[in-house]
Formats: sequence, structure tokens, C-alpha cells
Amino acid sequence: MGDYSVKAVLSAVDRGFTSTLNNAGRSIDTLSGKISSGLGFGILTGIGQKAFDTIAGGAKSLVSSVVSTGMAFESSMSNVQALSGATGADFEALSAKAQEMGAKTKFSASEAADAMGYMAMAGWDAKDMLNGIEGVMNLAAASGEDLASVSDIVTDAMTAFGLAADGTTKGVANATYFADTLAATAASANTNVGLMGETFKYVGTMAGSLGYSIEDVSLAIGLMANRGLKGSMAGTSLNSVMTRLATNTSGAREAIEKLGVKFYDSSGNARALGDVMTELRDATKGMNNEQKTALANTVAGMEAQKGLLAILNATDDEYNSLADSIKNSTGAAQKQADVKMDNLYGDVTVLKSVWEGLSTNIYSAVNALGKSKDGLGSMR
Repeated sequence: MGDYSVKAVLSAVDRGFTSTLNNAGRSIDTLSGKISSGLGFGILTGIGQKAFDTIAGGAKSLVSSVVSTGMAFESSMSNVQALSGATGADFEALSAKAQEMGAKTKFSASEAADAMGYMAMAGWDAKDMLNGIEGVMNLAAASGEDLASVSDIVTDAMTAFGLAADGTTKGVANATYFADTLAATAASANTNVGLMGETFKYVGTMAGSLGYSIEDVSLAIGLMANRGLKGSMAGTSLNSVMTRLATNTSGAREAIEKLGVKFYDSSGNARALGDVMTELRDATKGMNNEQKTALANTVAGMEAQKGLLAILNATDDEYNSLADSIKNSTGAAQKQADVKMDNLYGDVTVLKSVWEGLSTNIYSAVNALGKSKDGLGSMR
């Protein structure tokens, strides 16, 4: 990451961390002993009460930071355990993964655990979460949106589209594939992950039932977004188009079949949305405004026709450029996340995450010692 090396800082921290704490501890113990032995007045006169209070306050703040960070992570992981039922080795693996992601991304281990909580609510087991968490976190980092919200979007939409949490597409975990598709769409069209998530609430289930791919649906969403139709408005419009064509409401399917565009194949299954959109665009290129608007009204209905028109009226360059970006989206979320973090702010953010991870480890170690036979007590 740039010239501001986190590794150099961490190396320095690692070299001096233990000795500094030990020296500080011995100094405070010596000072406290002298004060309690009757030499306190002279000592305080020499160094000042303010200096002593500063040292003691700093030590107290350090302990407080470690405890609060450790407790937050412990609480988040307890929630994951309660929702997923993970125990033993599975729970330990989830805990380790959350800490790993907290150490190498802009997010803390507690935030990673919160994201796992949403995955667990979607019915994902420990293996699913271990496979999917990285893609979700990359998408959140790339989009700049809340990690827990992005996790909710991905898990809900994957379920709607019928993408199994333990499955793969294009050689990567489905969660990573889904994240890459959304990242590429958001980067190439006038929308964002949050708005796309809102769109999926209205059209995801219908699209999934027709067997449509997330790539084709994202293309349609992106084209509509470029003309101001986003979020729930885009979802409602696209859902209406799909539903009316699937059921031939008001002769919608017959209208496109007259143009030579088939909605179902010979087996009665819906043809790929991308193929239908491309063929319908080609079939309407010679139409005037009146003809095209009349067709859109028949196919989509009065309220949703503007969504279909956004798809039909997109230029070939716009359509093909967005389609190519989505088709070649593998690794998009990771790449975008890396670019956004390749600066001083990113280095400082990662360093903060690393410190939170160190605090969590200290908290866990002290609590483990406290629970052991010879322990001195936990940090709670």
C-alpha cells in the first residue's frame, strides 16, 4: 500500500510492544511502592501529581480499550453461535476467520462477526460462512457501504436467485461471484450496491423462479439506473415486465412473439433474460416513438413501461459496454477494495483493524488464563 508502510509500523510495534509494557508496569509498581512507603510526598513534589495521573490514566485507558474491544467481539461471536448452532471446531474456525478478516481488511473482527450473523440468519452453516465472508467483505469495502447491510443484501438475493451458499460459479464461491457482479455493475452504471439490494427485494424472487442469472438482471438494473430508475422503482418495473411476459397478462407475451421474440423455449422454460432483451432491442430498432411506447405499455403496463423503455432505448455502446463489464467481473470486488485502500487513509484504517485484533487476542488470552487452574482472574 503506497509509501506509508503498515508493515513497517507493525514491525516497530511488535519490537517494542512487550518491552514497553513491561517497563511501564515495573515503573508504575516502583512508583506506587515508594508512595505507599511514605516517600510519596517527596516523589509527587518532584514529578508532580499531574504526571503520575497521566501515566495511570494512560494505563487505564489501554486496559479499557482492550476490554471493550474484546467484549464486543465476544458478544458478536456469541450471536453467531446462537444463530448458526456452530460449536467446537466449527465455532473456533469461524472465530479465527473473523479475526483474520479483521486483521487484513478495513473492518474490525467484530464487524466481520456481525456479517456472519446475517449469514447465519439466512440459514448458512459454518462452511458456507467461511467460504462466503471474504467476498461479502470485499464488496462492502469496494462499495463503501455498511458491512452488515451488504451481508444482508448478498444472502437475501442469493437465496432469491437460487444460488447455493456452498456452490461455485466461474470457479469461485457463489458469494464471491455475486459480489463481483454487483461491484462491476455499480462501478459501470449510475447505481450502487444499496440501491441494487433494494431492487432485488422486488424482483429477486420472480427472477429466480424464471431461472434468470444475476448477470442479466444486473444488466437490466444498470440500464434502468442510467435513466433514473433505481431502487424499489426499478424492482417494481422489472418485476412487472417479467410477470406479465410469464403469464401473458394483457397479451404481453403474444406482443413480443409477433416480433419474433420467444419468451419460453420448446421445453416451456424461460429463455435467458439477456437473449430476450437483445432480441427485443433489435426487433424494435425500426419503430417510431408511438410504436415503441405502445409496445412497452402492452408488455410492461402503464406504470412499468418506462423501465422497459430504458432498456430498449439504451445505445448499443452503452448496452454492450455494461454487458461486457458484468461478464468480465471476476475479481472486481477485490480490485476495487484494494484501490480504495491504497492510500494513507487505507493504511491507517487497516492499522486500526490490526490493533483491534491485537486487543481481542489479549482479551482472549487473559480470559483463558483466568479460567485456568492457576489463572489470576478474567478481564470481565
